[in-house]
Amino acid sequence: MGEIVNTDLGSYLRQMRERVRPEQMGLRTSNSRRVPGLRREEVAALAGVSQTYYTRLEQSQTAHASPQVLLSIARALDLSLDEQDYLLKIGTQVQNPQRQTPRDDQLNPSTRMLMSSLGNVAAAVLNYRCDILAWNALYHQLFAPHLEFGLPEDTDRRPNIIKMNFLDDNVRALYADWAAESESNVTYLRFIAGNHRHDSRLAELIGELTIQSAEFAALWCRQRVANCVEGTKLFDHPVVGELELMYQSADLQDGNILKFYHAEPDSPHEVALRLLTVDLDSVHRR
Repeated sequence: MGEIVNTDLGSYLRQMRERVRPEQMGLRTSNSRRVPGLRREEVAALAGVSQTYYTRLEQSQTAHASPQVLLSIARALDLSLDEQDYLLKIGTQVQNPQRQTPRDDQLNPSTRMLMSSLGNVAAAVLNYRCDILAWNALYHQLFAPHLEFGLPEDTDRRPNIIKMNFLDDNVRALYADWAAESESNVTYLRFIAGNHRHDSRLAELIGELTIQSAEFAALWCRQRVANCVEGTKLFDHPVVGELELMYQSADLQDGNILKFYHAEPDSPHEVALRLLTVDLDSVHRR
């Protein structure tokens, strides 16, 4: 049996090569240059590998490479740490891929207790596909009051935060800079895909988004990679208006991810978030 073709590796190397300007790597340029970015022979020389070997990798004629070779290529392409990590994951052979078969997504009792104890923090538990397994009342009120609160309990209808960001007009309208948010979502999903290359459900999600959203498809083809675990987002909320929140992600013992949003203490945004909590309480009293 022949070696499996790794088109992910080939297309990723080509995209990364084409984005690097020769002068970034100390190379001379001329008007006769006909390719965007670096030439294959330039990458090979910078990485210390033969041009033939590098070409085979980029043309998907060789499915895998050693970590040492991939790290050399990553330096030649000036990859970020997240991009380097992704290259190693898609470029080395997967050991025991059956171990990546996802189990049923469940929350353990301590995670459920944590969710119910969070007060002025919008929090949700996601699996690595970004399906929402649970959200507290404030997260629901912040992101998706138009959806049923109990929807994450339904395994067939669970909201997916990336699908919502691209396909749900209510959620899209929340972001003051949706273009930046959409790019962040896709770069994160690409990072996740490197960790779970044999997950059929993740592949279905990517396929569905590619078909239903031309914006997603265009961003996905760029093959940018980033592990977005913390930062700041600016919302334009229909109830409380402008809302700047910090977000963080934390790995949980049950294998899921806790995502939570909070405002800077004593800031106008904390006041706005508390107003949203007050509005939530008024809903519950009706």
